Amino acid sequence: MKIGILYICTGKYSIFWKGFFDSCEQFFLPQVEKKYYVFTDASDIQNTNNIKTYYKQSQGFPLDTLLRFDMFIKAEEDSKECDYVFFFNSNMEFKKVITPDMFLTSIEENGLLGVLHPGHYYKHNPISLPYEKRKRSTAYIKHTKGENYNYFMGGVNGGTHEAFYRLSHICSENIKKDLDRNCIAIYHDESHLNHFFHNKKIKILPPSFGFPEGSNIPFEPYIIIRNKIKHGGKYFDKLPQTAYIQRIKRRIKELYRNILWILNF
Repeated sequence: MKIGILYICTGKYSIFWKGFFDSCEQFFLPQVEKKYYVFTDASDIQNTNNIKTYYKQSQGFPLDTLLRFDMFIKAEEDSKECDYVFFFNSNMEFKKVITPDMFLTSIEENGLLGVLHPGHYYKHNPISLPYEKRKRSTAYIKHTKGENYNYFMGGVNGGTHEAFYRLSHICSENIKKDLDRNCIAIYHDESHLNHFFHNKKIKILPPSFGFPEGSNIPFEPYIIIRNKIKHGGKYFDKLPQTAYIQRIKRRIKELYRNILWILNF
């Protein structure tokens, strides 16, 4: 068995590579062969027997995240040597041993895996979940009474090679349709991922596998999300001085969208 790992680190995000790679080799499926497919502009990340690099410059926010499925597709042929493919955000770090039975997916789970968002795992009312609620976006999720709603983080996902690339192609096509209509989903690639996962039977993992560094949520951390500002400095502090005002405006927009969503407009 062979595992493919997709990793993006453009610009200053390359500072997280060593910690990610070393911890992944130590803790993530340690007895299984792994191959890393790395999208980067960092000259110090070199091709080796288990690392394949693709030159990628930063496109800035939000394109770096919105268009990540297109990046994944560039590695589709190369990664056919792998049975499973998983994507991890650049600032992830593994803290405890993860075994195949914990992470690998089955046919019954449609070969796919998602991790519950650490900021929304406890919310059961879909109104409080940050789905794309505008019908003009292909990431739109309809409000239906009685349905089961989960919200997944965008920073960890994957599955069998076939299932993951089916997901990647569909999400990529939907994002392009949105862009042709001058529409960007509210949380970019994460919104499209949630649209794809909605009402599908997949392997659902708790926030233990996407645990914010220093958080007090009641889960045992297997994979932490390293604090970008703590480890990378002011470059990663993207909050403007008017952040409070921006948050208020965003709350008002979310309230308006929720009202329209419930009314099914």
